[in-house]
Amino acid sequence: MTDVLWDMLSLEHGTLAVVVQQGRLCRVCYERSADSASETIRRLYPSAERSSQPLVRQALEQLTEYFLGKRRTFDVPLDQHALSDFARKVHQALVNVPYGSVVTYGELAALVGSPRAARAVGRVMSSNPFPLIVPCHRVVNVDGSIGQYSAANGARTKAWLIDLERDLAGEDV
Repeated sequence: MTDVLWDMLSLEHGTLAVVVQQGRLCRVCYERSADSASETIRRLYPSAERSSQPLVRQALEQLTEYFLGKRRTFDVPLDQHALSDFARKVHQALVNVPYGSVVTYGELAALVGSPRAARAVGRVMSSNPFPLIVPCHRVVNVDGSIGQYSAANGARTKAWLIDLERDLAGEDV
């Protein structure tokens, strides 16, 4: 038996797969289909086994709650050992960006004390192993345009996520 476990959840806008190793979430894959999610997991984690282990279930449940508007933050433990110190700082600052809000790459760089590092922040966002949980979809270009998104359906999904959060956040007002 392997210590790398995973499972997936199909949604209207794609499929989410979560990967857990040694009691921590090590990846969220947001793909177009269940087949592409399975292929990505097999490519990145060849020994991974599909499982409904408690942490795998917890991560998928929290993601489901997010899409239903019942969750705005996540509390699953993340495996951040492969992240640089800078990436960890960027992730932490981004987790603190309020639900339903956006921030620019430059603003996020300033939040971590590196105001001239907008491009470096962009690189951190493009390789974010925890989309949605570390909400890289909340980061936009300085002119307010959506920019890139590496998950299923790219910028269309990013725009949809921003709109979803804004709509749900507006319901609380």
